[in-house]
Amino acid sequence: MPATWQTVAVILAELPGTRSDPPPGMPRVRVHGKPVAYLAGNERSRPSGAADDEEFVVVRIDYGERQALLAQDPDTFFVPAHYQTYPGVIVRLASVDPAQLRELLTDAWRLVAPKRLVREYDVGARDR
Repeated sequence: MPATWQTVAVILAELPGTRSDPPPGMPRVRVHGKPVAYLAGNERSRPSGAADDEEFVVVRIDYGERQALLAQDPDTFFVPAHYQTYPGVIVRLASVDPAQLRELLTDAWRLVAPKRLVREYDVGARDR
């Protein structure tokens, strides 16, 4: 079964300090005010030919990792021209591997979460 925005929201809700923006705005999850991931809602953020009901999510990422993903699977990961200078990648939820999505979202959280929160999370993970 393909991932959806709901899948993204559930994964991120498991990480400390995350908050979902309430409607009516664009679905977005933040940690301490900084965006971790959000639904790519405009046409410029979708590849041409994508089905109207297909979901895409913008995920924070560092530029080196982004380049690796783009080379590895350009059908699942892409960056339109207007996102070239933004530290993010657009993910086609219909084709992303669930384990890879979880890892990508956790790494995105680590990029924007306060260091103290990341340390506490890592200590708790070791204790589990």
